[in-house]
This record gives sequence, C-alpha cells and structure tokens, in this order.
Amino acid sequence: MAGTVRALLVGIDDYLAITPLAGCGNDVAAAEQVLRVRAESAGATLEVRTLRDAEATREALIAAFVEHLGGTGPDDVAVFWYSGHGSQEQAPESIWHAEPDRLIETLVPYDARTPGVFDLADKELSQLLGLAAGHGGHVLAVLDCCHSGGGTRTIDDDTGGVRAAPADERIRPPGVSLSLPTTRGLGEARPPGPGGGPAARWVALSACRSDQKAKERPVRGVIRGVLSAGLERALTGAIGPLSYRDIHRMCSAATLDLVADQSPQLEVSEPGDLDRPFLGGAAVLAAHPFTVSIRGGGWLLDGGAVHGLPDVAVGRTEIALFPIGTPRAGTPQSGAPPTSAGPLARGVLTQVRVGESDVRITDGEGALDPARTYRASVGRAGHAPGGPAGGTASAGPVGGRTDAGDVGGGTAGDLSGDAGGDPGRAAHIGRWHDLLDRRNPGTMIPVGTVDVAVEQPDGTPLPVDGTVEVRCPRGQRWAPARIRVVNRLGPRLFCALFALTQDHGVVPLLPGGGAWLGAGEEAWVLDAAGEPMVRMTVAPGRSRAVDVLKLFISTVEFDAQQMQQAELGADASRGLTLDPAALVADAAAVSAQDWTAAEWVITTLAP
Repeated sequence: MAGTVRALLVGIDDYLAITPLAGCGNDVAAAEQVLRVRAESAGATLEVRTLRDAEATREALIAAFVEHLGGTGPDDVAVFWYSGHGSQEQAPESIWHAEPDRLIETLVPYDARTPGVFDLADKELSQLLGLAAGHGGHVLAVLDCCHSGGGTRTIDDDTGGVRAAPADERIRPPGVSLSLPTTRGLGEARPPGPGGGPAARWVALSACRSDQKAKERPVRGVIRGVLSAGLERALTGAIGPLSYRDIHRMCSAATLDLVADQSPQLEVSEPGDLDRPFLGGAAVLAAHPFTVSIRGGGWLLDGGAVHGLPDVAVGRTEIALFPIGTPRAGTPQSGAPPTSAGPLARGVLTQVRVGESDVRITDGEGALDPARTYRASVGRAGHAPGGPAGGTASAGPVGGRTDAGDVGGGTAGDLSGDAGGDPGRAAHIGRWHDLLDRRNPGTMIPVGTVDVAVEQPDGTPLPVDGTVEVRCPRGQRWAPARIRVVNRLGPRLFCALFALTQDHGVVPLLPGGGAWLGAGEEAWVLDAAGEPMVRMTVAPGRSRAVDVLKLFISTVEFDAQQMQQAELGADASRGLTLDPAALVADAAAVSAQDWTAAEWVITTLAP
C-alpha cells in the first residue's frame, strides 16, 4: 500500500444532552496507535484528525469530513472511526418508502438533541463517505455504537454500559433536509451503481446488529468499546496482511470473550473487498474459508450445516489449522518456519450445529495459542485438508458437483468449460453449485413461512412462482426493482437472502448479511444509498442475465458472510488460491437445530 492514510477519529464520552459514556476516548487513542503501526509497516503516511467530546459537534464533524477526508486521492485510504452513542430518529414522510419502520439510524454528535441540532443521519453519513470515495480511494468506516434506539443507556452490571441513546422523537422540519447542501464544499458523492457510473467502494465494520446494543467493558483495566478492543486485538496480534474477512472473524471471537449478544457486522459495497487487506491493496481470495477459535472453553469452528458441513453421523470430517497473517514473536507458533505451508494442528468436528461446529484437536494442540484465531481448511475423511505431510488435498469442486446443471432453463452458473483446468476456479464454481443445491429435507419449518416479494418501483408486485422476469426499459441495460423478505407466519427466524449471479458470484443482499424477522416483519434489499431499490443489470453483449435468489431461514443466527464470494470474470479469476478439498454434504443428515432454504430464478431481459 502506498499513498496516505487519512483518519478521522471521533470519540465522544461527554454529551450536552445525552447520558455520558466512559470508553470512547480510550478507543480513539488506541485506534491512532494501531493505524500508525499498520500504515508505517505498509510504507504509507498517516494523517490523523481527532475530535473528542465538545470538539465533535455536528458542524465540526461534517467540516472535518469535508476538509480532511474529502482530499482522499485514488492511492489513499480514508478511515472514519466513530466511538459514541448511536440512535434513531423519526423519518420524514418524504422517505417513508425507504424506511418501512419509519425510523432512520443515526450517530449522535456532542451537541445533538439541543434546539435546532439533529443527529447525523445514516443517509448523511452515506453522502459523506461517498465524498471520501469520490476520487477512487479506499474507504473504511468503523462504527463502535448501537445502530438502533429503543432504550436509554443502561448498565448491565457494574462493569460497563451500552452505547445507545434514546430515539429522537422530533421530526426534522421541511427546511432541515437529510441531504447535506453542496454549498458547504461537499460536491457530489460518487454515483451508486450501474447506469450512473462507477459505484463508490467502501468497507464498514459496525459493533452489532440493529436489534442489539454495543457495549463497553473493562479491558486490561481500561474501559473500552467491545468492538474497538476486539479490532485492536486482531490488528496487533499478527504482522502482515489481514483481510477484512479475517478481521471480522477475529473481532467476532474477541467480542464473545467479553460479552454475550453482540455480533459485529461487516458490510462491503463489492463482494471482492471482503478479501482485500486492511487499509486497502489487491484482494487475494483466502485459501481456507473457515476459522477456529476458543469460545466457552472449547475450540469452535465458525461454520455449520447451513454452510454445507455434514453431520458427524455421516462420517468423519477433518480440519487443519493455519495461522492468520504472520504471528508476532513470542506467540507459541512463532517458532514455526515462516515459509512452511503445513498446518499448525489438525482436528475433527465433534458436533455440527446450524451455524457453528465443535472441534477436537487431535494433533499439535501445543502449537496453538488459545487467545488467537486460526484459519481452518475442512475436508472429509479421504480428502484430508492440507494433504499428507502438509501437502495439498486432491482437487475437486465442493460438493463433488461437476456438471453444469440448468437453472430455470437459463445460463446461470453454467460451467461449460469455465474452469479451464484451473483447480481453484473449479472449486469456486463448485462452491456456487453446492450453495444452489443446499437443502435440509428434515426441516420442520413449514413451506411459505418466510417469502420473497419482488415488486416494480411503484410497488406493483411481480409474479413470483419459482421464476421472476424483469424487463429493462428501452434504451438502458438495467431494470429497477424492489425486493423484500417477509415473515408471513412466524415464529421469529433469522433470514439471509443471497444473489447467486450468472458469473458464479454469491452476494448477501440484506444489510449486515441477515436479519431476525418476527411474524409480519419484513426486511428490504437496499442500494448503496440506503434506498429499497435494486438495479437488475444485463452485461454488454448479453441479451439476458439469469441469476438466482437463494433464501436461508434458521432458528439460530449464522454467519452469512461465509457464503459470499466474488464473481469469476474471464480474466479476473486466474490465479485465485482456493482450497480444493472436497466437502461431500449428505442432505439426509439433519442438524438438531433447524434451518431450511428456498430459491427463485430471476431473469433480466435487455430491450
């Protein structure tokens, strides 16, 4: 990475009109040190602007974005790190179509809730991040706050608090717009997608789901935000590149060590950015799709039945553990030769649940540090991950799928020689087919409990009977549509909707990857600007695009980001390093926890 890292760090403990917090200043002080080490190790310059307490008024925060992050160039990185209260406010009637619950998420500046001063709304933050990305630079947002209101700041026990301010019941008057005026030097944010030019690219790591609360806890004698402490632990525990996918998993493990019921969320504007190194650089798809860490006194793998892992009753499933990044000197595995491709340890799965699995280490446990997270390569007996003596497992697509299949009579996922003799490419395509075919025939969740509705922009429903057809208006190669997931019958279920694209991409469509929905509740697919609208695009030279909407429904939460993968282009796919170890999932093996899946083929026709 070259260029400059421009960081805007905002930590607010004291508020004019809101209950104070205790660890936000500590968070941004630690963040500056972590960013400095990471930037210097990559040969980049770090330029920091910090706003603390009374410095972080609404006007000052916006001005700092414009003056400091607005100058981010194409070779630079913009970092916005916010530690403070998060909340909600009433949505103006003009945008009710974009906010089904008629609430918008907000960050709470120092002077918010005083006469004439409102929070910083999510749509305003989106515009500011678009400004930072306007010249093609890499943008990272770290939000250590609650994303929903619904309660005052409370103390769970004597050790810490919650970063949730009460919702602002005021409605912005007509003259107070959610769009920041361009006369303040903002200019125009980069357009969000097809038909309007290249989309702004960003990565956002937030503290929790919208129905959870971001907590503060003592960490080594200092009050810290749980997300910030976990992120610091991930970034200081290893030298060398860490992908955002790696960091998210390590933060999740660290969070569960400190608190319950807080799940850090990772969102990216482009699926390939999940495997992009922290603070930018070229993405390299990880060879090992799972991770293992200590949770609750035992080793736990962050994948389960919904990710395609077979039940232990079907047969022995083996794993091999590898370090993430290059470990710092002094850790137990630091004596291992840095050039070794062999695993640090091996183990087997002892129980497979919906979204996670228990692991028993069978060899090399002494080389593992219980405070660290490790990559895990998974394979069935006979396809041992890592191969004999640390070699490579035999090549083959995940799930053993080798034929193209015919999805809805279209061309979605057609292999037709796409693998080109490349084992990594074949594994990528095989994973796509494995996800398409994944079922749980033993489920007790009734068909139709949760449904997907596809609508025209005016709300007119499109027929959904296994297939959906959308036509592009004359003169353009994309068609607007609205997509929502609806829990029609209950009970409360975790829902994740994916787009399985024609070019073997897998994209989570719901914010945060998934959402808990009770009876009568719904979740919308949003565009980059937070609007409930998507653009169904037909690539140049094609007459149609045939994609698949795949819905997973579960009684427990699972990591939807595990299933995400970038599209395979004719050129970009070369050189991908994917684990070729085969996973042969047996559809008859049903986990004790329940989940089910359904899919719809959606065809977009060019004019």
